[in-house]
Amino acid sequence: MKLKIALVQFARGENFKDNVERMRKILSSIKNVEIVCLPEAWVGKALILKPEDVNHILSSIGEIAKRNRFNIILGGFFTKRENRIISTCHLINSRGEVVGFTDKLFPSAAVGERRFASFGEKLEVFTVNNVKFGVVICVDIMYPEIVRKLALNDAKIIFNPANIPKNRIKLWEHIGITRASENTVYYVFVNNTKTTYPDGRKVMGESFIAAPNGEIVFKADESENVFHVKLDLSTIEKVRERWPYLSDIKNLKTLNNPSMKNIT
Repeated sequence: MKLKIALVQFARGENFKDNVERMRKILSSIKNVEIVCLPEAWVGKALILKPEDVNHILSSIGEIAKRNRFNIILGGFFTKRENRIISTCHLINSRGEVVGFTDKLFPSAAVGERRFASFGEKLEVFTVNNVKFGVVICVDIMYPEIVRKLALNDAKIIFNPANIPKNRIKLWEHIGITRASENTVYYVFVNNTKTTYPDGRKVMGESFIAAPNGEIVFKADESENVFHVKLDLSTIEKVRERWPYLSDIKNLKTLNNPSMKNIT
């Protein structure tokens, strides 16, 4: 089975409303895919969106999803939930409905997100066309336990919408390859481009996809663009015949053995 996805590498500007309208135009041009993934924080730098702004994004982009018949991973932006600020990534289905969301569990300490944002609470496995996948927002990919939990709950693809500076792309490639191979899943990194990191470093795209065997099977350039990729999901089972890491972990009784408590 092959899954058709699109990665939107977005040249984020300074104005929130302009970013939303430009994103809507880009999404309107996308056809014949099943899942579209946006980068993290494409709406702007560390904006905390008002409820009416969130509703506008969800409804207006939902209309496009319904019209063009694809599912959209919205990438992640800061919203207020019960007097707490949390980075949240919504999933809109091909009927234009919001079917769920997942949180950034660990706000970035490096860029000061923890000064205003709370730790996330929700991690979800989504299903589109009988394919299960998870979304891990930006720096959460540094926590292997998060991806392992999703993979153990049958996620076959891990989408990682992010906003990563150019001098950290090689690090992200190493991490992405590791997460893909240790969990025998596809890893999909979607980045902004032609913008800046909170400390002024350049963010210049280079989104990529790592396959379950640890190979990078797609690498974007620095352009603002929509990249169409077909993921061959049969590769997952072929790799797992050789690398039974997940089934080994599921069957490993030693981790639950009381004697393991003495290990320091």
